[in-house]
Amino acid sequence: MLLLGVAAGFVWERLATPAEWEVREAGVVMDEAASKGQFSVIVVFVLIGAITSLVWGAFAAWTLRDAGWIVTPFVVVLTLGASVIAWRVGVWLGPPDPSTVRDASVGDHIPARLAVDTFAPFLTWPIFGLAGFFGAMLVGVALDPLDESQHPSPDDRPFG
Repeated sequence: MLLLGVAAGFVWERLATPAEWEVREAGVVMDEAASKGQFSVIVVFVLIGAITSLVWGAFAAWTLRDAGWIVTPFVVVLTLGASVIAWRVGVWLGPPDPSTVRDASVGDHIPARLAVDTFAPFLTWPIFGLAGFFGAMLVGVALDPLDESQHPSPDDRPFG
């Protein structure tokens, strides 16, 4: 999952369309229409995390189904770690801070830095990881019902 976090960071950097700052004589400004790009960057981060975590949670259910309850915190910790890795990779690969851009002239548009400024988008990764895990477990139980030989007959039960 941590490697998927790195891959998700690359995908986030490629798919996210950040807001654009406009260079004016008074300085660098962003109008309200351009600021919707700030929100779309977070939406793309959440969608990538949801898909990645859902798939990985299902994979963990198939491979670690016999591990017991310990898989639940394992999924939470790894998906949360992957979200932080994806965020850092996306910020590192994404556009630089607009205040550090030199040689910009009036009328130029400078993309904003990729940013996730609240904790909630990071929480969607473990939520979807657990959803994928429990969903795959339910599908596994539905597809592989217990064999009748595993159930004791009424005659074999102690105490009747």
